[in-house]
Amino acid sequence: MNPCCTQEARASIQRGRDVATCDGCGRLLLGYDNEQDFRRAAEALTASGAEFEHGRQGSLWVIAKKRKA
Repeated sequence: MNPCCTQEARASIQRGRDVATCDGCGRLLLGYDNEQDFRRAAEALTASGAEFEHGRQGSLWVIAKKRKA
């Protein structure tokens, strides 16, 4: 993930189902505490052609999804 997204995830994503917006680049940050839910979301985003990155924040999986202009 972008460094700005990682920093925002540290500050804003504390548990599964938390949602935030990165102040640096505007990506939508989605937190998952269940790996299976994370994988399903990533597969759905890939299938729809959405641009996203992912990473870990402690025990959580985080998706940083690019928003449409």
